[in-house]
Amino acid sequence: MTLGRREFLALMGAGAGSSLLLAACGKLGGERSAKGPVIGILQMVDAPPPNQTRDGVIAALADAGFKDGSTVTLIRKDAAGELPNTTLVMKQFLGEPVDMVVAVGTPPLQAAMKVMPASVPVIFTYTSNPWGAGAGTPPGGVGQHKPNVVGTIGTNPVGKELDLARAVNPALKTVGLIFNPGEPNSEYEAKVLREEAAKRGITVVEQAVANSGEVLQAAQALAEKQVEAFVKIGDYATIQGFGSIAKVGLENKIPVYSVDADDIKLPGTLATIGWTYHADGYAAGKLAVRVLKGESPAKIAFEPLTKTDLLVSKTTAKAIGVTLPDSLLKEATQVVG
Repeated sequence: MTLGRREFLALMGAGAGSSLLLAACGKLGGERSAKGPVIGILQMVDAPPPNQTRDGVIAALADAGFKDGSTVTLIRKDAAGELPNTTLVMKQFLGEPVDMVVAVGTPPLQAAMKVMPASVPVIFTYTSNPWGAGAGTPPGGVGQHKPNVVGTIGTNPVGKELDLARAVNPALKTVGLIFNPGEPNSEYEAKVLREEAAKRGITVVEQAVANSGEVLQAAQALAEKQVEAFVKIGDYATIQGFGSIAKVGLENKIPVYSVDADDIKLPGTLATIGWTYHADGYAAGKLAVRVLKGESPAKIAFEPLTKTDLLVSKTTAKAIGVTLPDSLLKEATQVVG
């Protein structure tokens, strides 16, 4: 059965329970015929965390029978780390036109809500603060968000990150934080980190940056201030420049903690605790499948992430002269080195 774009959108709005694979006719790039519904996927940067999240979305779609080039057409884009590009890409999606948008991150979500009409469903993932972005009000239940917008909430577990640092150093009093306050997501998580640190009697020493090129100098400045650990929040500048933080930590024997599992591969990263990004994307992809099968986003609640993974590096611990508690090693999902 082949449905036109109007029929697809009407089905989405009505919340019909059809389990049929939907097909929408259309043109892509002016010449190529689209197969199935056209889904535009936008992420802010080409980096492991958003890439893994995007791949999780695609895997969930495929597992439900929505395979790229066969029963669905996927257009994958990244904004090259530039905020204005998110709006430009969304306008491209609007012109295609797409039947659904998957926003990987807060800036793409904001751009989608700004550009896309209310008739186009927007599924978000890799997002800490969707209500701060204007998608709804906490906790994002049915009736608490924009009717066409739904997704997964991935506020990083910064409280657990501090507990991790305190487990390694029970006397921990200061942590260094580098982030771009110009990013709404980052500012929100920095606020959460301050609140969690205050509960634990820990002082957060902050260094603001505007881009990844400033991260090395910021890390060096914090090292000179003798912070006792580096911690990371969800921030595009430090996602791209985290190698500089790990390097400074290694050189100065300062433990470095992250919320991104991939950072454990960097010499100098002692431990990470955070969400499994592929699982985040997969959960969002399942929401997309529900909408593609006819359920209205307005009748679906935002879905918070709950499961974290802990990774620790014996190699880095040895290099910086830190002893990892046996209890931490037993708790770890993975021990490196």
